[in-house]
Amino acid sequence: MVKVKGLEGWVWVAYEPYQHRFLALSFSLMRSILTAELFLKKLIRHYGKHTVYTDGALWYQKACKSLGLDHRLLYEDYKSIIERAIQYFKDRIESFNEYYPCRKRECSLKHI
Repeated sequence: MVKVKGLEGWVWVAYEPYQHRFLALSFSLMRSILTAELFLKKLIRHYGKHTVYTDGALWYQKACKSLGLDHRLLYEDYKSIIERAIQYFKDRIESFNEYYPCRKRECSLKHI
C-alpha cells in the first residue's frame, strides 16, 4: 500500500527481473480480483499472454484463471529482488510532493 499525503491506494507493478525493468505500473484505490484482471488485461494487450508469477494473493490467482493465464508462485530469491524494486518506486512516489509541491492551499492531492 502506498500513502501519499491524503491519498491511500495500491500500486500494481509488472516487473521483469532479468532485465531489471518495470513493464507496467498502475495505481488503484482498492485491490480486488477485478482490479488485478484489468491490470493483467493491459499487460496482455502490450506483451501477449505469458506466465504470471506472484506472491500468491488470491486476487492474482483468480484473475489469472479468469484470463486463462498460467499462474505460478515467486521463488524466494525473486521476491526480494522485486520487493526492493517496488520499495524504490514507493519511496519515489512518497517524496513526489516534496520535489513538485502543489501550489494550492490545503491540497489533498486528489486532483493529481
